[in-house]
Amino acid sequence: MTFDYEVAPTNQPLAVAIRTKLENLPDTKWFQHLPTEIILISSLDIDKIFDEIQCLEDTIRVSISEFSSFRTNSSRTNLWLRQNNA
Repeated sequence: MTFDYEVAPTNQPLAVAIRTKLENLPDTKWFQHLPTEIILISSLDIDKIFDEIQCLEDTIRVSISEFSSFRTNSSRTNLWLRQNNA
């Protein structure tokens, strides 16, 4: 999931609201990979996740993508992925 850079680095209320909505999704874990990028592990489908955060979509740009695999050279992110069996 990505969202507008302008709200991400300063923890503006919209960025906090997005993370709060993600915390409240059932069977979902999230990790702030970059200031504008959140990695989700969820049993929910992409449409359900988007529906849950859609109220924010008309205020800032939000994009959600579904991947079958993910690779990074970030040791912090790789540790989180391993801990969450991703």
